[in-house]
Amino acid sequence: FFFAFLSTSLSTAMSKTIGDIISCHQVDALDWKDPQVIEAFESACNHCRNPDLLDIVRIRTKVQHMITDCLIKKGFVHPPVALFSPCTDPLNHETEVPEMKYYGQKVTLSQSMIFNKMLVSALSNIQKVFWVSPNIRKEMNVKDTGRYATEFTQIDFESTQLDFESCMNLIEEILEVIVNTLAEEEGDVIERISGRRLPKLQRPLKRYDLADEAAKLGCTQGQAEDVLVSQNPNQPFFLTNLKREAYDRREESTGKYKNYDVLFPVVGEILSGAEREHTHERLTMRMHELGYKIEYFEPILRVAKEHGLKSSAGAGFGVERLVRAICLLPSIQAVYPFPRIPEKLIVF
Repeated sequence: FFFAFLSTSLSTAMSKTIGDIISCHQVDALDWKDPQVIEAFESACNHCRNPDLLDIVRIRTKVQHMITDCLIKKGFVHPPVALFSPCTDPLNHETEVPEMKYYGQKVTLSQSMIFNKMLVSALSNIQKVFWVSPNIRKEMNVKDTGRYATEFTQIDFESTQLDFESCMNLIEEILEVIVNTLAEEEGDVIERISGRRLPKLQRPLKRYDLADEAAKLGCTQGQAEDVLVSQNPNQPFFLTNLKREAYDRREESTGKYKNYDVLFPVVGEILSGAEREHTHERLTMRMHELGYKIEYFEPILRVAKEHGLKSSAGAGFGVERLVRAICLLPSIQAVYPFPRIPEKLIVF
Protein backbone atom coordinates (compact mmCIF):
# COMPACT_ATOMS: atom_id res chain seq x y z
CA PHE A 1 0.00 0.00 0.00
CA PHE A 2 2.80 2.38 0.96
CA PHE A 3 4.67 1.86 -2.30
CA ALA A 4 1.47 2.24 -4.32
CA PHE A 5 0.73 5.52 -2.50
CA LEU A 6 4.30 6.75 -3.06
CA SER A 7 4.16 5.83 -6.73
CA THR A 8 0.88 7.69 -7.17
CA SER A 9 2.24 10.80 -5.36
CA LEU A 10 5.40 10.84 -7.44
CA SER A 11 3.44 10.35 -10.62
CA THR A 12 1.13 13.24 -9.72
CA ALA A 13 4.06 15.51 -8.87
CA MET A 14 5.90 14.62 -12.06
CA SER A 15 2.79 15.20 -14.17
CA LYS A 16 2.61 18.87 -13.06
CA THR A 17 4.09 21.44 -15.38
CA ILE A 18 6.02 24.47 -14.26
CA GLY A 19 2.93 26.48 -15.12
CA ASP A 20 0.99 24.63 -12.40
CA ILE A 21 3.32 25.71 -9.62
CA ILE A 22 4.76 29.16 -10.47
CA SER A 23 3.52 32.02 -8.34
CA CYS A 24 1.85 34.05 -11.09
CA HIS A 25 -1.31 32.02 -10.42
CA GLN A 26 -1.65 33.98 -7.17
CA VAL A 27 -2.13 37.27 -9.05
CA ASP A 28 -5.33 38.22 -10.86
CA ALA A 29 -4.77 38.66 -14.60
CA LEU A 30 -5.69 41.91 -16.34
CA ASP A 31 -9.18 42.03 -17.82
CA TRP A 32 -8.54 42.85 -21.46
CA LYS A 33 -12.24 43.47 -22.00
CA ASP A 34 -12.04 46.44 -19.65
CA PRO A 35 -11.75 49.70 -21.65
CA GLN A 36 -9.58 51.19 -18.89
CA VAL A 37 -7.04 48.39 -19.32
CA ILE A 38 -6.92 48.96 -23.08
CA GLU A 39 -6.52 52.69 -22.54
CA ALA A 40 -3.68 52.14 -20.02
CA PHE A 41 -1.97 49.72 -22.43
CA GLU A 42 -2.10 52.12 -25.38
CA SER A 43 -1.03 55.06 -23.22
CA ALA A 44 1.99 53.15 -21.85
CA CYS A 45 3.10 52.08 -25.33
CA ASN A 46 2.83 55.64 -26.65
CA HIS A 47 4.63 57.00 -23.59
CA CYS A 48 7.60 54.70 -24.19
CA ARG A 49 7.94 56.01 -27.76
CA ASN A 50 8.94 59.48 -26.53
CA PRO A 51 11.85 60.50 -28.83
CA ASP A 52 13.55 62.29 -25.90
CA LEU A 53 13.49 59.21 -23.66
CA LEU A 54 17.02 58.04 -24.47
CA ASP A 55 18.55 61.43 -23.65
CA ILE A 56 16.48 61.81 -20.48
CA VAL A 57 17.42 58.36 -19.20
CA ARG A 58 21.06 58.90 -20.18
CA ILE A 59 21.08 62.10 -18.10
CA ARG A 60 19.37 60.22 -15.29
CA THR A 61 22.14 57.59 -15.44
CA LYS A 62 24.76 60.34 -15.11
CA VAL A 63 22.92 61.93 -12.17
CA GLN A 64 22.76 58.66 -10.24
CA HIS A 65 26.41 57.91 -11.00
CA MET A 66 27.59 61.37 -9.89
CA ILE A 67 25.72 61.23 -6.57
CA THR A 68 27.02 57.78 -5.72
CA ASP A 69 30.53 58.64 -6.90
CA CYS A 70 30.62 61.72 -4.65
CA LEU A 71 29.46 59.69 -1.65
CA ILE A 72 31.91 56.86 -2.28
CA LYS A 73 34.79 59.35 -2.52
CA LYS A 74 33.70 60.69 0.89
CA GLY A 75 33.97 57.21 2.40
CA PHE A 76 30.29 56.17 2.31
CA VAL A 77 29.51 52.47 1.84
CA HIS A 78 26.51 50.76 0.24
CA PRO A 79 25.05 47.65 1.97
CA PRO A 80 22.46 45.45 0.26
CA VAL A 81 19.07 47.13 -0.07
CA ALA A 82 16.22 46.11 2.26
CA LEU A 83 12.97 46.25 0.30
CA PHE A 84 10.55 45.48 3.13
CA SER A 85 10.29 45.63 6.90
CA PRO A 86 7.71 45.41 9.71
CA CYS A 87 8.44 49.13 10.32
CA THR A 88 9.13 51.78 7.67
CA ASP A 89 9.02 55.55 7.24
CA PRO A 90 5.59 56.90 8.30
CA LEU A 91 5.99 60.00 6.07
CA ASN A 92 4.00 63.16 6.84
CA HIS A 93 1.19 63.00 4.31
CA GLU A 94 -1.52 60.59 3.19
CA THR A 95 -0.42 57.35 1.58
CA GLU A 96 -1.89 53.85 1.34
CA VAL A 97 0.44 51.37 3.01
CA PRO A 98 2.17 49.14 0.43
CA GLU A 99 2.21 45.80 2.22
CA MET A 100 2.88 42.16 1.43
CA LYS A 101 3.08 38.80 3.20
CA TYR A 102 6.58 37.53 3.98
CA TYR A 103 6.19 33.84 4.87
CA GLY A 104 2.95 34.70 6.63
CA GLN A 105 4.28 37.86 8.32
CA LYS A 106 2.73 41.14 7.23
CA VAL A 107 5.46 43.61 6.22
CA THR A 108 5.60 47.03 4.59
CA LEU A 109 7.44 47.73 1.35
CA SER A 110 10.06 50.42 1.78
CA GLN A 111 8.81 54.01 1.66
CA SER A 112 12.32 55.23 2.53
CA MET A 113 15.47 53.88 4.16
CA ILE A 114 15.40 56.28 7.12
CA PHE A 115 15.09 53.66 9.88
CA ASN A 116 17.61 51.37 8.17
CA LYS A 117 20.08 54.26 8.13
CA MET A 118 19.54 55.08 11.79
CA LEU A 119 19.74 51.42 12.86
CA VAL A 120 22.89 50.60 10.89
CA SER A 121 24.53 53.73 12.28
CA ALA A 122 23.56 52.67 15.81
CA LEU A 123 24.28 48.94 15.78
CA SER A 124 27.27 48.57 13.46
CA ASN A 125 30.67 50.16 13.06
CA ILE A 126 29.53 51.82 9.81
CA GLN A 127 29.68 55.60 10.20
CA LYS A 128 28.85 56.61 6.63
CA VAL A 129 26.14 54.69 4.80
CA PHE A 130 24.05 55.14 1.67
CA TRP A 131 21.57 53.20 -0.41
CA VAL A 132 20.36 53.54 -3.97
CA SER A 133 16.92 52.52 -2.88
CA PRO A 134 13.80 51.68 -4.89
CA ASN A 135 10.85 53.10 -2.94
CA ILE A 136 7.13 52.53 -3.27
CA ARG A 137 4.68 55.21 -2.15
CA LYS A 138 1.01 54.77 -2.92
CA GLU A 139 0.14 58.46 -2.85
CA MET A 140 -3.53 59.29 -2.33
CA ASN A 141 -5.66 62.26 -3.41
CA VAL A 142 -2.80 63.76 -5.40
CA LYS A 143 -3.60 67.04 -7.14
CA ASP A 144 -0.30 67.45 -9.00
CA THR A 145 0.34 64.07 -10.65
CA GLY A 146 3.31 65.56 -12.48
CA ARG A 147 5.20 65.71 -9.19
CA TYR A 148 4.59 62.19 -7.86
CA ALA A 149 5.42 58.66 -9.00
CA THR A 150 4.42 55.58 -7.05
CA GLU A 151 7.81 53.96 -7.68
CA PHE A 152 10.98 56.00 -7.58
CA THR A 153 14.67 55.85 -6.76
CA GLN A 154 16.00 57.62 -3.69
CA ILE A 155 19.68 57.87 -2.90
CA ASP A 156 19.51 57.89 0.89
CA PHE A 157 22.63 58.70 2.90
CA GLU A 158 23.41 59.13 6.61
CA SER A 159 26.49 59.69 8.73
CA THR A 160 27.28 59.92 12.42
CA GLN A 161 29.96 62.42 11.39
CA LEU A 162 27.42 64.87 9.96
CA ASP A 163 25.17 67.43 11.62
CA PHE A 164 22.69 70.05 10.38
CA GLU A 165 25.29 72.42 8.89
CA SER A 166 27.84 69.93 7.57
CA CYS A 167 25.16 67.83 5.86
CA MET A 168 23.82 70.87 3.99
CA ASN A 169 27.36 71.70 2.93
CA LEU A 170 27.80 68.17 1.56
CA ILE A 171 24.49 68.42 -0.32
CA GLU A 172 25.60 71.71 -1.90
CA GLU A 173 28.88 70.14 -2.95
CA ILE A 174 27.15 67.18 -4.63
CA LEU A 175 24.59 69.38 -6.38
CA GLU A 176 27.36 71.64 -7.67
CA VAL A 177 29.08 68.64 -9.26
CA ILE A 178 25.84 67.40 -10.86
CA VAL A 179 24.48 70.69 -12.19
CA ASN A 180 27.75 72.15 -13.42
CA THR A 181 28.91 68.91 -15.04
CA LEU A 182 25.61 68.53 -16.89
CA ALA A 183 25.62 72.20 -17.89
CA GLU A 184 28.97 71.61 -19.60
CA GLU A 185 28.48 68.10 -20.97
CA GLU A 186 24.76 68.04 -21.77
CA GLY A 187 23.97 71.73 -22.19
CA ASP A 188 22.75 71.48 -25.80
CA VAL A 189 20.62 68.41 -25.11
CA ILE A 190 19.05 69.94 -21.99
CA GLU A 191 18.34 73.17 -23.90
CA ARG A 192 16.60 71.22 -26.66
CA ILE A 193 14.48 69.29 -24.16
CA SER A 194 13.71 72.16 -21.77
CA GLY A 195 13.84 75.25 -23.95
CA ARG A 196 16.41 76.93 -21.67
CA ARG A 197 20.12 76.75 -21.02
CA LEU A 198 20.84 75.04 -17.68
CA PRO A 199 22.36 77.69 -15.38
CA LYS A 200 25.42 76.67 -13.41
CA LEU A 201 24.89 76.31 -9.69
CA GLN A 202 26.16 79.15 -7.54
CA ARG A 203 27.24 78.45 -3.96
CA PRO A 204 26.28 79.04 -1.26
CA LEU A 205 22.62 78.26 -1.89
CA LYS A 206 20.11 80.63 -0.32
CA ARG A 207 18.46 79.40 2.87
CA TYR A 208 14.93 80.23 3.98
CA ASP A 209 13.32 79.41 7.31
CA LEU A 210 9.90 78.21 6.14
CA ALA A 211 8.03 79.13 9.31
CA ASP A 212 9.51 82.64 9.24
CA GLU A 213 8.72 83.11 5.55
CA ALA A 214 5.11 82.00 6.03
CA ALA A 215 4.75 84.45 8.94
CA LYS A 216 6.18 87.32 6.84
CA LEU A 217 3.83 86.56 3.96
CA GLY A 218 0.83 85.88 6.21
CA CYS A 219 0.09 82.57 4.50
CA THR A 220 0.40 78.82 4.99
CA GLN A 221 3.77 77.12 4.76
CA GLY A 222 2.68 75.38 1.54
CA GLN A 223 1.79 78.74 -0.02
CA ALA A 224 5.07 80.25 1.19
CA GLU A 225 6.94 77.40 -0.48
CA ASP A 226 5.24 78.15 -3.81
CA VAL A 227 6.08 81.85 -3.50
CA LEU A 228 9.75 81.10 -2.82
CA VAL A 229 9.95 78.79 -5.86
CA SER A 230 8.51 81.56 -8.04
CA GLN A 231 11.00 84.07 -6.59
CA ASN A 232 13.99 81.84 -7.41
CA PRO A 233 13.67 81.10 -11.15
CA ASN A 234 17.33 80.23 -11.78
CA GLN A 235 18.88 78.65 -8.69
CA PRO A 236 17.92 75.92 -6.21
CA PHE A 237 17.66 76.84 -2.53
CA PHE A 238 17.28 75.34 0.94
CA LEU A 239 14.12 75.40 3.02
CA THR A 240 14.73 74.79 6.72
CA ASN A 241 12.60 74.42 9.85
CA LEU A 242 9.83 72.23 8.43
CA LYS A 243 7.40 70.65 10.87
CA ARG A 244 7.21 66.98 9.92
CA GLU A 245 8.28 63.44 10.97
CA ALA A 246 9.22 62.56 14.55
CA TYR A 247 12.78 61.56 13.68
CA ASP A 248 13.73 65.09 12.51
CA ARG A 249 15.45 66.82 15.42
CA ARG A 250 13.76 69.81 17.08
CA GLU A 251 15.88 72.23 19.08
CA GLU A 252 13.85 72.86 22.22
CA SER A 253 15.53 76.17 23.06
CA THR A 254 14.28 77.73 19.81
CA GLY A 255 11.46 75.37 18.81
CA LYS A 256 13.02 75.12 15.34
CA TYR A 257 13.40 71.88 13.40
CA LYS A 258 16.92 71.04 12.26
CA ASN A 259 15.84 69.79 8.86
CA TYR A 260 16.03 70.92 5.26
CA ASP A 261 14.63 70.48 1.78
CA VAL A 262 16.25 71.48 -1.50
CA LEU A 263 13.89 73.08 -3.98
CA PHE A 264 14.61 73.68 -7.66
CA PRO A 265 13.03 76.28 -9.93
CA VAL A 266 9.57 75.40 -11.27
CA VAL A 267 9.39 71.80 -9.98
CA GLY A 268 10.06 72.29 -6.25
CA GLU A 269 11.48 69.76 -3.78
CA ILE A 270 14.07 67.20 -4.90
CA LEU A 271 15.66 66.32 -1.54
CA SER A 272 14.70 66.09 2.13
CA GLY A 273 16.94 65.55 5.12
CA ALA A 274 17.64 66.38 8.74
CA GLU A 275 19.72 66.02 11.81
CA ARG A 276 18.06 63.18 13.78
CA GLU A 277 16.40 62.70 17.11
CA HIS A 278 18.33 59.84 18.68
CA THR A 279 17.12 59.18 22.23
CA HIS A 280 14.27 56.91 23.24
CA GLU A 281 12.71 59.70 25.30
CA ARG A 282 12.77 62.25 22.47
CA LEU A 283 11.56 59.87 19.77
CA THR A 284 8.69 58.63 21.95
CA MET A 285 7.70 62.18 22.87
CA ARG A 286 7.71 63.33 19.25
CA MET A 287 5.74 60.27 18.12
CA HIS A 288 3.09 60.94 20.77
CA GLU A 289 2.90 64.57 19.65
CA LEU A 290 2.19 63.49 16.08
CA GLY A 291 -0.29 60.78 17.08
CA TYR A 292 1.80 57.87 15.80
CA LYS A 293 0.77 54.29 16.53
CA ILE A 294 3.65 53.69 18.92
CA GLU A 295 3.64 49.88 18.80
CA TYR A 296 4.33 49.96 15.04
CA PHE A 297 7.66 51.68 15.77
CA GLU A 298 8.71 49.28 18.53
CA PRO A 299 11.71 47.91 16.56
CA ILE A 300 13.50 51.26 16.41
CA LEU A 301 12.27 52.39 19.85
CA ARG A 302 13.59 49.18 21.40
CA VAL A 303 17.01 49.73 19.84
CA ALA A 304 16.97 53.33 21.09
CA LYS A 305 16.14 52.12 24.62
CA GLU A 306 18.33 49.00 24.87
CA HIS A 307 21.31 49.85 22.67
CA GLY A 308 21.10 53.58 22.02
CA LEU A 309 20.93 55.43 18.72
CA LYS A 310 23.71 57.77 17.61
CA SER A 311 23.55 61.41 16.67
CA SER A 312 23.56 61.62 12.87
CA ALA A 313 22.33 63.58 9.89
CA GLY A 314 21.49 62.67 6.33
CA ALA A 315 19.17 63.16 3.40
CA GLY A 316 17.62 61.49 0.38
CA PHE A 317 17.97 62.60 -3.24
CA GLY A 318 14.90 61.89 -5.34
CA VAL A 319 16.71 60.89 -8.53
CA GLU A 320 13.78 61.19 -10.92
CA ARG A 321 12.66 64.50 -9.39
CA LEU A 322 16.17 65.89 -9.77
CA VAL A 323 16.29 64.83 -13.43
CA ARG A 324 12.89 66.43 -13.99
CA ALA A 325 14.19 69.67 -12.41
CA ILE A 326 17.37 69.72 -14.49
CA CYS A 327 15.54 69.01 -17.76
CA LEU A 328 12.45 71.10 -16.83
CA LEU A 329 10.18 68.22 -17.76
CA PRO A 330 6.42 68.83 -17.61
CA SER A 331 5.96 65.69 -15.49
CA ILE A 332 8.14 63.30 -13.49
CA GLN A 333 6.60 60.54 -15.60
CA ALA A 334 8.75 61.69 -18.55
CA VAL A 335 11.75 60.12 -16.79
CA TYR A 336 10.09 56.68 -16.90
CA PRO A 337 9.75 54.30 -19.87
CA PHE A 338 6.41 53.26 -18.36
CA PRO A 339 4.50 55.72 -16.15
CA ARG A 340 3.78 55.17 -12.46
CA ILE A 341 0.96 57.65 -11.89
CA PRO A 342 -0.78 57.62 -8.49
CA GLU A 343 -4.18 55.89 -8.49
CA LYS A 344 -3.87 54.87 -12.17
CA LEU A 345 -3.84 51.40 -13.73
CA ILE A 346 -0.54 49.92 -14.84
CA VAL A 347 -0.04 47.24 -17.47
CA PHE A 348 3.77 46.90 -17.53
